[in-house]
Parts: sequence; structure tokens; C-alpha cells
Amino acid sequence: MTASHGVFAFAHIGDLHLERASDPHAADLRAMLAEVAGLHGRGLVDFAYLPGDLAEDGRAEQYAVLREALDRHPDLPVRLIAGDHDRQHGTMADFDALFAAVAGSPRGGGHAARRHDLPRPRDPVSVTHYYFAETWAGVRCLFLDMVSPGYGQKGFGLDFRLGPCQLAWLGEELARAGREGLPCAVFAHTYPDDLRVPDERAALAGLIRHHGVRLVEMGHTHYNELAPDGRTLYAAARSVGQNEDGSVGYAVAAIDGPVTSWRFKPLDRALPFVMITSPADRRLATAPLDAADGAISVRALVLSDRPRAAWRCHLRVDGGPAHPMVPDGPRTVHARIPWRDGARRLAVTVADGTGRTDTEVIEPVGRSFVPPPAPDRPGSDASRLPAWPQKGLRGDQLGPNRNGRDW
Repeated sequence: MTASHGVFAFAHIGDLHLERASDPHAADLRAMLAEVAGLHGRGLVDFAYLPGDLAEDGRAEQYAVLREALDRHPDLPVRLIAGDHDRQHGTMADFDALFAAVAGSPRGGGHAARRHDLPRPRDPVSVTHYYFAETWAGVRCLFLDMVSPGYGQKGFGLDFRLGPCQLAWLGEELARAGREGLPCAVFAHTYPDDLRVPDERAALAGLIRHHGVRLVEMGHTHYNELAPDGRTLYAAARSVGQNEDGSVGYAVAAIDGPVTSWRFKPLDRALPFVMITSPADRRLATAPLDAADGAISVRALVLSDRPRAAWRCHLRVDGGPAHPMVPDGPRTVHARIPWRDGARRLAVTVADGTGRTDTEVIEPVGRSFVPPPAPDRPGSDASRLPAWPQKGLRGDQLGPNRNGRDW
């Protein structure tokens, strides 16, 4: 899949944990899909990403709730992977049917499951895997299956694995993308540090760092979290179905040249929505600020249900005068402005004719920025950021997998 625009952007709708169509979070899902489908129809996002734990118990009647919601928006591209709840009872037969119907369709990219022989306590057995890759807007996207290669024994607990076949495939894909000059984004259910096998844990984190993967987009945590390590942004979005993290909503992530950006969009906050995609905020940066001749280029992604002709965008530096921004693509606005030494805050505001506005504020990285060394626990939440309300981060890790209730 390719696109003609310059900024790759997608919407991440978090772990669903679907049970019944009448549940409030099923209604939230339908509302989010309607909003994201409208944005896609205007060329503003590439696809909707569903990061696993789609069904609370991995049962056919629960997946039917998702399929009915998706059927309302047949033109919205969807990319989905499996989570541990999709194998809640040791089998993935019902997920297999969902994957064939959604991922195997044109809207899902036409991907097919794979069969691999994997070692087990007695003999190798053939296991179905659900991993795939494709290119969107010049970004190689790699979707991992951390669930199927697990043993799936009742009472075993979380058993995230990749298996040797998938790990070898990932290494080949990353190397090929490097040769072709394509930045990479990895889509996984959870952090590499959560893999059960230490060798796989180290191998996955090492591949991601060695190849300079730009973004690892995850579910599982049930809360919004950003953990940049100087090369890769590890980003997790809150759950839809089980959550203690405030307003329900979806995350928006983008890759714009050398910059990766991320921001949470609450469902109870109406459009428009703006996210600065260049330059990088100092907390997410991987390279120094490009301020040649004392000026910088600023670009922002705009999400709105109004025509682009209605957009009115401007930016301010440290509360100074407004600089107008103009569209430079179907989904972005741009301006080149003077940037003095010592400037700190950059704010972009959008209005779209509805009477509503949205503003994002960042603190651009400096010209002398040096990326930090590798963290002690690569591929983990060790480098997670504290609370950052502008991005939708509470910083308290409330959820069943860290410090929250036992769902």
C-alpha cells in the first residue's frame, strides 16, 4: 500500500476486550470507528490499528461485535494483531476466522496466516502465526504476533513469544528496509521486555535498536505511555474496554521525515485536532534541531471533519506574534519561521469554521542535542516519560498489568 502524501499517520484504537454489543465500550468503539472513518475518507489518516485483546475471552460471539462495527465502515482500512485475551482459553480458532475475514480482505491488506513448526516440550507442532508487513506513505510497517507462538497452557500466565521463524523474518524485513532507505514502524501487543524467553527479549530489542526503528506502537498496558530511548519511540495507548486512565479515545501517531510524533485524541473532545509533526519535541527527539540560517520549518497534522478550505492555522513562538500556516498536503499545514537562540515553546493552533479550536504546544529540541545512550533495559518502559497532559499522559501506569485493579 502506498500513498501520495508526505506524512504517515494512523489512528490507534486500544485494547477492546469486547463481550456484548450492548456494553458501553462497544458503543465507544462504534463512535471512534465512525470518527476515524470520516478522517480517512478525507485523506487525513492511513488506517485504524487494533493492537490485540480484541475480545475479552477470544470467542466468536465477541468477535461478531467487532465485525458488525467494522461492517458499518467498509472503506476504512484496518490493521489488527492478536493479544493475550484473544487466546484466553488456549485456542485461537475464533481469532483465526476473524483474521481471515478482516486481515485477509482488501480493507485489511489481503494478508494470510502462516504455518510454522515450533518446538514444544515433546515434539514440534505446526502453529498458525499472524504477522505481516506492508509499506504506507514510505514507511515500512511490521505487524508482529507475540501470542500464537506461546504454549497456551491453562494457568501458564502471560506467555508472549515470537518463535524463530518470525524473528528471522523480522530481521530480514528490517535489513531490507534499511537497504531501501525506508523508515520502519513496528506494531506489537506489548513491549519486547515482556517476552517470556530472555534470548527473544534481547534479540527483538536489539533488532529494533540496531535498525533504528522509529516507532513501536503497542497495546496491553491499558494506559497511555511514551518511552523514548533516543532512537525509538515506544508508545502504548489506553484500553477501550478496561481502563482507569480517564477519557476514552484513540491515539494518533505520525512519522514525518526524521521526526516521530504521538498524541491522544479523547472521544469527548470534538474535532478539530492538531499535532505538530516537525520539529521534534525535546522529549521525543532523536537528532538536533535543523535551524539553518536561523529559521526552522514547522509542519502539523490537522484532523477535521470540515473542508480544508475552512482551516485557519497559525503558530506562535513563546507567546509571540502569530505566524500563518498554509496547507502543504492533504493533511498537513506548514510554515517557515525565524528561530532565535533561547526560544523554548512552539504552539500551533487550528480553527476549522466550527467555532472550535485546538492547540498543541511542544518544546523543540535544541541544536546541541545528543541522543542518550542505550537504556539499561532496552525495549522496556524504563525510559517512560512522566505526566504530559498535552499528549494525554497521566504518568501513573494505572491498569491491570502494572498498578491498577485486577480485571
